[in-house]
Amino acid sequence: MCYNSFCTVSLDKETKNPLVYHDIYIEQPICQKERKSQKLFMIFCVIMILWALFLEIITFNLAYSVLVIIFILLMVWLNRNRRTDFDYIYTNGVFEIDRIRGQSKRKNLFSIDIENLVVMAPSRTEPVQPYIGKRMTTYDCTSHEEGVPYYTMIIKHPALDREIKVLFEPNEELLRELKRKGGTKVTV
Repeated sequence: MCYNSFCTVSLDKETKNPLVYHDIYIEQPICQKERKSQKLFMIFCVIMILWALFLEIITFNLAYSVLVIIFILLMVWLNRNRRTDFDYIYTNGVFEIDRIRGQSKRKNLFSIDIENLVVMAPSRTEPVQPYIGKRMTTYDCTSHEEGVPYYTMIIKHPALDREIKVLFEPNEELLRELKRKGGTKVTV
């Protein structure tokens, strides 16, 4: 977690009085818990490799080597992309979430001005109730850990001209800034 407030001072051209600007920067990393389905699929790949090797030895057919190579490549790809992290970044009213796969591939999921916020509240509470079950683009940027509260944010994406649902786990500093900037649209 990183919380910084930068202060910039400049002089007003007409009155020569100092003008003070405060820049707010909050960064919060989230590490997503490994899902059981990923572990089960890795076990399935190992079993399929052993089964293909067994069949290759019994039948003396090299076609099973192709299966072994395919499953090994699949395991390598899964292992590289197994860990997913998220960075929540808030800077002067602009909120963005980046997804980091395999600790190396960073992709910006979205960057949105808080003025485009429709509603934000703890998940499954009354302010976000109308959006439960509604078909819309959803970004799940939570850690999937038991007992960790998460929030639902509905934003109006100006470029796509549609609403997007974002599930995320903000910390206290990020909640305070989103509440300050979002006003009545944010329920804490």
